[in-house]
Amino acid sequence: MEGRDSGQPVEPVSGEQRRPSRADSLRLTRMPQIPRATPIPGQGGGPAGPPAPARPVSHPEGVRSTRPAQRRHLWIAAGAVLLLAVPIALFSADRLRDRAPASAAPPPVESAPGPAVSTPLASIPVIPEPVATAPSSPASAPASSSAAAPASSTPAPKPGVTGRANPSGANLALQGTATASASEGDRWRPANAIDGDPSTRWSSGFSDPQWIRVDLGRNWQISEVVLVWEHAYGTAYRVETSTDGKTWKRVFATTAGTGGTVGISEKTVARYVRMYGTERVSSYGYSLLEIEIR
Repeated sequence: MEGRDSGQPVEPVSGEQRRPSRADSLRLTRMPQIPRATPIPGQGGGPAGPPAPARPVSHPEGVRSTRPAQRRHLWIAAGAVLLLAVPIALFSADRLRDRAPASAAPPPVESAPGPAVSTPLASIPVIPEPVATAPSSPASAPASSSAAAPASSTPAPKPGVTGRANPSGANLALQGTATASASEGDRWRPANAIDGDPSTRWSSGFSDPQWIRVDLGRNWQISEVVLVWEHAYGTAYRVETSTDGKTWKRVFATTAGTGGTVGISEKTVARYVRMYGTERVSSYGYSLLEIEIR
């Protein structure tokens, strides 16, 4: 039994221990050694040896590892997210730019107004209109014109402004309405200057400036204005016409008036005609017997 326990070969018949042969020795030396179990540190046994090398994991035939496929799926998902994020970012930038407040533009520079077509009364103070108003009388009496004033160089009215013709040369002032800056009294009201009666007259206040205006009621083609002065005449005055009563066109002006009858030849279109006096010959006012407009 000791031979059996010692590992020596035994004869199968007699059961006696025999000396191992060369073949037995070779067979025993080539048998694989059974590795001992490696003790786990902390659970008793000897110190732990070096860790055993990891064995490669073999897959069954026909079955491949899924890690490369998972990586490809992750790259595809990342690319899709990137493709979706770029248009969304561009769209958001456009919306933010549209909502951004525009910078305040500088106020436009206004150009200076050009010169007026007609020369307004800027240097001479005008007494407010109307102060005295009276309708003209229907009487008709032609007045002679002994002195004709030189024609004015004032430009013609704007194109497109038309007036009614007066081929008969009638005195249009007889059908008009006269107003003035002031009157000496009721006996010398403005209507007396357009009533066709040379025995009546208009006399202004005793100060400068003074004016008298005739409204013809509509635009007319005018060719002549006649002033018939009384002894109290103006030495500095002007005659003006207008289509609206606001912008005036000067047709005659003098600073050396001598009174009498003054005829002014000027072809123009106008509804209003006025005499504007700035200096008198005496301490009395401006006095006109008649104003004729043809």
